[in-house]
Amino acid sequence: MPSSHRKMPTRALATLLIASLVMLLAAAQAAARPRPPRGGWSVAGSGAVKWARSWDQLRSRRQVRRSTVVQPDVQVVQTTSDLLERLAPLPGISFSKTRIAGIPVIHVDSNVRYQRFTGVGGAMTDTAAWLIQDQLSAPARAFLMDALFGADGIRLGFIRVPMGASDFTVGRAPYSYDDMPAGQSDPGLASFSIAHDQAYIIPALREALAVNPAAEILAEPWSPPSWMKANQAPNNAQHIGTLLPSAFAPLADYIVKFIQAYAASGIPISAITPQNEPHAATAYPGMELTEPDEARLIAEDLAPALSAAGLHPKIYGGDLGWGLPTYPQALISSEARGALTGIAWHCYGADPSVLSALHAAAPGLDQIVSECAPGIIPYPVAEVLIGSLREWASAVAFWNLALDQRGGPVQLPNVGCFGCTGLVTISERTHSVGFTLAYYQLGQVSQFVSSGAVRIATGRLVDWVAPEPGNDGVSQGLDDVAFLNPDGTKVLIVYNNAPLARRFGVKWRSRAFGYTLAPAAMVTFVWR
Repeated sequence: MPSSHRKMPTRALATLLIASLVMLLAAAQAAARPRPPRGGWSVAGSGAVKWARSWDQLRSRRQVRRSTVVQPDVQVVQTTSDLLERLAPLPGISFSKTRIAGIPVIHVDSNVRYQRFTGVGGAMTDTAAWLIQDQLSAPARAFLMDALFGADGIRLGFIRVPMGASDFTVGRAPYSYDDMPAGQSDPGLASFSIAHDQAYIIPALREALAVNPAAEILAEPWSPPSWMKANQAPNNAQHIGTLLPSAFAPLADYIVKFIQAYAASGIPISAITPQNEPHAATAYPGMELTEPDEARLIAEDLAPALSAAGLHPKIYGGDLGWGLPTYPQALISSEARGALTGIAWHCYGADPSVLSALHAAAPGLDQIVSECAPGIIPYPVAEVLIGSLREWASAVAFWNLALDQRGGPVQLPNVGCFGCTGLVTISERTHSVGFTLAYYQLGQVSQFVSSGAVRIATGRLVDWVAPEPGNDGVSQGLDDVAFLNPDGTKVLIVYNNAPLARRFGVKWRSRAFGYTLAPAAMVTFVWR
C-alpha cells in the first residue's frame, strides 16, 4: 500500500488538528490588527482634524490607549513660535486633586460669564481675493479655503470686506461702485455697479461661504465715490476729504445698494460700519468723518434707509484705533446710540483696555476688533487675540487674509502698511501657499471656540504696560482667556510672552493640573 494511504495514528491526528487551530487563530488575530488607512489616520477633536505622520505614531498612540485605564481629561494642542509645533496635538492631561504650590495658577470659573463669541478671521481685500482666486489652481484654492474656513482647517468665522478700494488693491488704482468723470455727480446712483467685484472678490467669498456658510461678513467703505466728497478725490490727504452735506443721503443709499447687490450675488452682509478710520489722513482711499457727522449719518440717513429697504445688518460705529477712544465715546452719547449695535476698533495706538472702559459706560453695546495688521503692530497676534477677547471683544479680524511675499500688491506709495503680512503668503511666481505664524495662532482659538460660546472668568497673570524696547505693551508672563462652548466643553488658551519657559497650574472647581509652556508658545486646553 502506498504511504499516502496509510492510516494516521490517532495521537498524530490530534496533534495536527491542534496545530492547525493555533495557526488559524494566529491568522485571525493578524487580520484583525489595524492597518494604516490610505492618506493617514484621522484624529478628530473639537472640529479639528490632524494627521498622524506615520503608522508608528498611530500604533504608539493606540498602545497608550490600551495601557491607560482612565483617559486624560484635557486635550492639549500647541503652536510654538519656531513652528516646529503647529497646532500640534500633544499627550492629554488629567486633572488631579493634588494641591499645586509654588507656581502661578490660572483659576477657571465657568459660572462667571461675559460676552458671547462671534468669531475670528481676516480681511478679504481686493488683493487677497485676487491672489486666492487668480493666482492659485482650483485644487490649491480649494485646499486653502478648507484650511482657512473648513472644519479640517482653522474654522475662521469672520470676514471683513471693503466696499470699493482700500490701499490693498491689485490694480494699484482706487475705484468705487459709482465713479464719474471729473465735475459730474450721480446722486440717484444710476451708474452704480459692483461689476469690478464679480471678477474675483465675489467668487472668492462664495467659495469661503461654501466651506463655512455660518461665517459673518462685515463690510465698510474706505471712501465713497469722489463726487460725494469736498476734495473730489478718493484720498483724505490733509484731512480735507470730508463728506459733502448734499451726499449724506446718497451715501446711505450707496451702502444699501451694495448690500442688495452682494445679497443678489449670494453674499449676505451681516454687519457694516459707515466709514473705515474716519480720522486718518490718507494718500489711499479715505474720508474725514467727524463724530457729529457720523452720528448724523447713522441716525438720520443710514438707519432709516436700511429699514426702508428691509435690511437689518448690525451697525458698528467708530472703526478706528484704540488710541482714539473719545470718538466712540462721543457716538454712544449721540443721536446714533439707538441705531448702533456696537463699536468697532483697530489695534493701533494703545491697548485693548479701552474696550473695557467703553463697556463700563455702555454695557449693552457689542464691541469688535475689525482690523489688526500683523507685521506692523507691537503685539504678537496671540496677544492681540487673547487681550481683545479678555477686554470684551466678540470678534477679532486681522488685516489681509493673503498677501504675496513682498506684502502686496498694494497701492503705491505704500505709506500705510509697510511690513504688513497676511495670514497666508501666496507666491505669484510659484502659485503656492505658505502659512504664517499668525495663521496657526488664530487656529489656537478658532479651531476650538465655537460661535455662540461665552467667555468665562479666569485670573490674569500679566498687565498692560506702555510699549517700549524690550516689551510688547504687556508685562512678561502668561496671558490667558477661556470660553464655555455651546456643547459644554471648556476652552482655555494660554500664551507665554516671556523669553523663558514658564511652569503654571490650571484649577477648575476642586481639581487642577500643571503645565510648562515654552517661550512665545501658545497652547489650548479643552475639557468637559
